[in-house]
Amino acid sequence: MARRARRKAGAGAIILRILVVIVLSAAVGIGSFAGSKAFFLNRFKKDKKDKIAEALKAESQERVDVSLVRVKDALSIRIYHNKDKQMVFVPIRKDTILTLDNDGVKAMGGDTKTATVEQLAAKAKDIKVIKAQVEKTLGITIGSYESLSQKNFTKAVNNAGEVELDLENEVAYKDQNKMLVHIPAGNNTINGNQALGMILDSSQFSDENEHIALVGELTVKIAQSINKKSLNDYKKFAKDYYGSYAKSNVSYDSIKDNLSRMHEVSAKDVTYQILSGSDEGENFKLDTKKTKEMFDELLSENGKVPESSGSEKSTKKEKTTTEKKKETEVSYKGISIEIQNSTRISGLAGSWKDKLSGDGFTVGSIKTNRQGTLTDTKIIVAKKGMGEDLKKYFKNPTIEVGSVDSGAQICIILGTNDDI
Repeated sequence: MARRARRKAGAGAIILRILVVIVLSAAVGIGSFAGSKAFFLNRFKKDKKDKIAEALKAESQERVDVSLVRVKDALSIRIYHNKDKQMVFVPIRKDTILTLDNDGVKAMGGDTKTATVEQLAAKAKDIKVIKAQVEKTLGITIGSYESLSQKNFTKAVNNAGEVELDLENEVAYKDQNKMLVHIPAGNNTINGNQALGMILDSSQFSDENEHIALVGELTVKIAQSINKKSLNDYKKFAKDYYGSYAKSNVSYDSIKDNLSRMHEVSAKDVTYQILSGSDEGENFKLDTKKTKEMFDELLSENGKVPESSGSEKSTKKEKTTTEKKKETEVSYKGISIEIQNSTRISGLAGSWKDKLSGDGFTVGSIKTNRQGTLTDTKIIVAKKGMGEDLKKYFKNPTIEVGSVDSGAQICIILGTNDDI
């Protein structure tokens, strides 16, 4: 009886072990299937992600980015071809007639369907409204916008590096104090204030096309200067630009991965184009057909960006209208000045440098003049007519044409009558 019971127990244990093995085998099978499924799903997702990433990368390299840059009523379109690493600027004349959409009509007070860039910029503070009117007028889509205050534009140019601009003839503009500032012919290193003045003030040009060509050339020179920076400095400038200088719908983080490629744009591949049109009264009307043809070419992913529509010599003027201005109306704040102390008054040259620099003049070196003590201040200028705006600072100054060893175009030799 006991033996039979043991046999039954043994049989039951065997059956139980078999059931356990079956259950475990099933569990392992299910686990293996689930694991295999998860593995292949993850692999599929990874492969899919890789394909998407490759497609996005390829698309990115074919991309043409279009941006609108604004400083007050100065507008420029920047087009970047990622594939061929080229950049082209299209400055827009402020007297250009824009066709308005509903938001543009509202911004202008609701009683006109057109407005010039200058008129719209005075009414519409939101660059998104301005961007929409430019898109409607030019028949293009602009992806991003950047709006800079005059102060921040000046900072950006000052931090861009050395901006070299070669002028065949003298160029002039009115600064923010309404003083007429001259920039001499020849190669000039342009600072932020000078760049701002030349871009915003076209009143000294008899032909607005000459002014907009100057703006295009200057914009190119600024971009080329930025690209001359080392990659690290280039990235730092971009971070400051999008973080501090410009109000934009683009952030530094969104473009930082593209900066290395943008940094590779060579100087010869940064150009500008001028919009075609004709004067209509006091305003400028675009040639619709030529404008469309131009942007069809500029925005084509396969097309090469054309050379600038104006050569570097387009910044040169046959004759500036400022040459007709009276000498007493002219400011020479953009001219390099040297100050020499011809007195026994210690620190006098330094004091005058602080005073004149504070008023916007460009004072370079200060020296001691050891050729004898002067009573009245003498101003030596490179050519006749220069330095007239400096006379008011001194009691009884004389002006004579001459040269300065340091290369400065104006030299002020201080006399004892002008102690400060």
